[in-house]
Amino acid sequence: MNDLIGANVKAERMKARAEEKSANKLAATKRIAEERRANAEAKLNEMSVRTSERADYIRRSGHLPSSFSFKFPSFSLCW
Repeated sequence: MNDLIGANVKAERMKARAEEKSANKLAATKRIAEERRANAEAKLNEMSVRTSERADYIRRSGHLPSSFSFKFPSFSLCW
């Protein structure tokens, strides 16, 4: 009988440790995802600011900066 109680206590301890470990992994994963999301948003905002500055320069000066390049799609004709 004592062996059964001891086994149950040991099983509960193991289960509690596994649940805690799982919760810690989940929290770490969520934290990493949030950091990456924030970094992506910051990069997007930075690109948006640069684009706005370029657009303002073009509007003010009336011409494109020399570093500006167009990327036209390639049109291939199939005959």
